[in-house]
Amino acid sequence: VPRSEAGALLIQGRKGYNLYCTACHQPNGRGLPGQFPPLAGSDWVNVDGPNRLIRIVLNGLQGPITVNGNEYNNIMLPWRDQLSDADIAAVLTYVRGNKEWGNLSSPVLPAQVAKIREATQDRASNWSPAELLAIPVKD
Repeated sequence: VPRSEAGALLIQGRKGYNLYCTACHQPNGRGLPGQFPPLAGSDWVNVDGPNRLIRIVLNGLQGPITVNGNEYNNIMLPWRDQLSDADIAAVLTYVRGNKEWGNLSSPVLPAQVAKIREATQDRASNWSPAELLAIPVKD
């Protein structure tokens, strides 16, 4: 039986998350207090669209960020040059749709990542939380 695109992304995303994300955000998605924010139950993850998260993965994030009322201050490195649109879509689909973590958001499609990758191709720096909050969560 063929899987849905979202189902296939979820399976691929678990592998990608375990490979690229667990060192900072931990296998359980809870992050490290004061250093790396949680993705599980996160008010940045559980929004209507993935536009901000895609930008974070593509170009990284720097500066103090408040997640679920707690402040974190570290740097997330950019993954633009290491991960394909499909890889990023898969990892974000896994994170946004991980019911065990309390996340019930919609899948992220490679076309969404490609669109933002193209729109931000000239950006050479990490995002700040303030810049991201000025961007709508979805188109």
